Amino acid sequence: MRLAELEAVCREAARGVVEREGRPVPPAVVLPLPERNKVTTFPHFPPDDEGRTALLERFGAEVVRPANASCFGFIAEATLETGQGDPVDVVVVAYSARLHHAHVTAAPFAEGVLGDFSAAEELDPEAMPFLAALQAAVDAAGPPDAFRGALT
Repeated sequence: MRLAELEAVCREAARGVVEREGRPVPPAVVLPLPERNKVTTFPHFPPDDEGRTALLERFGAEVVRPANASCFGFIAEATLETGQGDPVDVVVVAYSARLHHAHVTAAPFAEGVLGDFSAAEELDPEAMPFLAALQAAVDAAGPPDAFRGALT
């Protein structure tokens, strides 16, 4: 799987979470695995970065590493201050792969419907520091199997 494919899988998963869960959108982790994509929602996501990091470290140890997942996506609802009027509610999708830097994209809600995603850009690590726990888990994955869709 290439990074562009990872982004597409994570965008699709975000739309699915919005459709299934409604709003507010619960934070979720996407694990694209060879047998199927796994999406795990966290309805009681901690409000602070320390708690979020602890939760995602545990998730990394119990789910990501045993699956030898080499990439992940993270989905969350947020409010974006545009500086041009009212804030905009968005769904943020961050994604990364083994030994890659995380990227982020977002889609606004318009009349209750999720709009188009923005062009992805590199994620500032300070913006979502708790994602370092997931990055560490995918960085620990074994080398991808060239015959099972290696991420390049």
